[in-house]
Amino acid sequence: MIKITLPIYWTQHFKTKKDKTVLVGMNWYRNAFYIVQNKMKQKFSGLVEDQLDGTRIQGPYTLHIDLYYKNPTCDGSNIVALMEKVALDALQHNKAVEQDNVLF
Repeated sequence: MIKITLPIYWTQHFKTKKDKTVLVGMNWYRNAFYIVQNKMKQKFSGLVEDQLDGTRIQGPYTLHIDLYYKNPTCDGSNIVALMEKVALDALQHNKAVEQDNVLF
């Protein structure tokens, strides 16, 4: 079993104005500019790569997500959907899995 920990908050850094911290969910992702989306995905991909240590997954695998957040009124499925996308994309990008589709 491989355990990967990812944050659900991401801070966007600016040169001339105050940094902005956002809850990373599908609602935010849908409205974010594509360059900002890419910066977030690159950051999370780096976090996954740091935790993999060259691990490779052969054959079928499952992804189990435990979500811990402060606000009980938050919509967890929005967050989990994006965490799943980012984690699977990062696993494929770092060649830990062959594919991230349902056949694998």
